[in-house]
Amino acid sequence: MGRGDLPSLRSLPRVVIPGADPSGPIDLPPQEVEKFRKVLRLQKGDHIAILPNDGTLIRAAYQVHTAEPIEVVSPNRPTRTVLLAQALPKGDRLETVIRMGTELGVSGFVLFPADRSVVKWDAAKVSDRLRRLEAIAREATEQCYGLVVPTLMFVASFKAALESAQNPIVLDEAESAPRTLSEVTELDPLTLFVGPEGGWSPAEVALIGGRGVTLGERVLRTDTAGVAAAAVCLLGR
Repeated sequence: MGRGDLPSLRSLPRVVIPGADPSGPIDLPPQEVEKFRKVLRLQKGDHIAILPNDGTLIRAAYQVHTAEPIEVVSPNRPTRTVLLAQALPKGDRLETVIRMGTELGVSGFVLFPADRSVVKWDAAKVSDRLRRLEAIAREATEQCYGLVVPTLMFVASFKAALESAQNPIVLDEAESAPRTLSEVTELDPLTLFVGPEGGWSPAEVALIGGRGVTLGERVLRTDTAGVAAAAVCLLGR
């Protein structure tokens, strides 16, 4: 098969295997073997894409439990670091934020309880919750042809998250917000902060200071605002 006959990289089934070594056969995770066999009905020799989580992609031939590397490619992607700092929302909205943000190209997520967050994470369960969200981010990376799985971090408060952020910009529904998001989209890296369902508390507004921006006249839900802002920053260039 010549190079012109190779299936396009975008069309290949994809799997994230951090640290995958292209110098020899690559072991496939059991859950991925089941997916490839029973869901995608792959046959031995079919091409798949392995994502080592380092910005490269390994084209490989599927061999059921392993994959034989064919080539390593480095897709030329624009590099921009946009992080989304999300106050904990209710229900399964956080999963939506992680999935859609990953699909858009968000580099990482910082999660924190705001003063008006209804949801509060039990410290003993933070690791379990992050593992669940990491799985969602990994699956979204595979689906959207991403090359690196976004990072996830939990921080104990808005103040702590704000102090540790690079170029923090806070979505603020107050009419006094001094700038629109379009005025700051060139910052790189950029950390976008999104508040909870009840908005920022007076104490948090004081911390925001001149970092506030607005998306416009509409007031968006917490699980919509961050995704919309990330789209402006990552797709509107």
